[in-house]
Amino acid sequence: MTLRWGILGCGDVAERKGGPPLYQEEGSDLVAVMRRDAAKAEDFAERHGAKRAYSEVDDLLSDTEINAVYVATTPDVHCEQTIRAADAGLHVLCEKPMAMNVDECRRMIEACERNNVVLMVAYYRRLYPNMLKLKQLLDDGAIGQVILARVNQTGYYNPEPGTDGTWRTDPTLSGGGVLAETGCHRIDLLGCLLGDIESARGYAAKVHWDYLGDDSSAFALRFASGAHATLNINWNIGVGVDDIEIYGTEGALRAVGLDSGALTLEKGGSVTDLRQPRLPFTHTGLVRNFVAHLRTGEPICCTGRDALQTAQAIEDIYAQD
Repeated sequence: MTLRWGILGCGDVAERKGGPPLYQEEGSDLVAVMRRDAAKAEDFAERHGAKRAYSEVDDLLSDTEINAVYVATTPDVHCEQTIRAADAGLHVLCEKPMAMNVDECRRMIEACERNNVVLMVAYYRRLYPNMLKLKQLLDDGAIGQVILARVNQTGYYNPEPGTDGTWRTDPTLSGGGVLAETGCHRIDLLGCLLGDIESARGYAAKVHWDYLGDDSSAFALRFASGAHATLNINWNIGVGVDDIEIYGTEGALRAVGLDSGALTLEKGGSVTDLRQPRLPFTHTGLVRNFVAHLRTGEPICCTGRDALQTAQAIEDIYAQD
């Protein structure tokens, strides 16, 4: 089976991350794109080799050549567009965060299950080669029983008004701020690495910037295994960091810059660097996995139900303010 994609929202995320793998990976082809600005949709289609460009959602969903949709719009319309795509019989790759709240996530899952179509959520960090290696080491017991994880992700983010990134700071479009937009990736990754999340407690607030969404969050997760994690996710710090550390009864694993930095195993007094080569695009692994699932039955790397757990944790943290 070949995936023949349509893109809803061929903007910045589709340009830099999700779009190219749709036509560069074997078993995957980009057929059509949609954006409300017709000229920008046509420009994207021409540069990326799509056959058709639309300015209306219904027109793309009615294109009989496509069998899958990449929902790359803002989170406020993820639920509606995913349900419409599922009702049209189309498989869905939905950008993160999955939706605005837990209720919307459940509705999306139900619609895809009802229509017997696949729903994947684009938590691509699960498939970074460094993170796959880290998970393999954890599953193999390389550091014994996992006790603690720590995540430190910082940056200085204040997009100019009217630019593509401003929606991330507007809760009416993004569902929150730094916690919803950036923290979701790290919560999901820890769920993948450490298992089911039992509870989430902490804070998300505006500390520095004057936009509507939170720019700072600090929180803790407890896992069904008994392990704990502490995380800080910030858009108000002048140094960019994106690290994860996992500690066990027999050693520690550390990833500096989740994608391309060092991945080290510290055990028995020695430190070994096990870093892996990068993928060509962040979404390359997602598309490969989607194709493999439909062709061979390989499990989907991040299902709607996987992403629901992350949405619940975010909702629980926001509810504590």
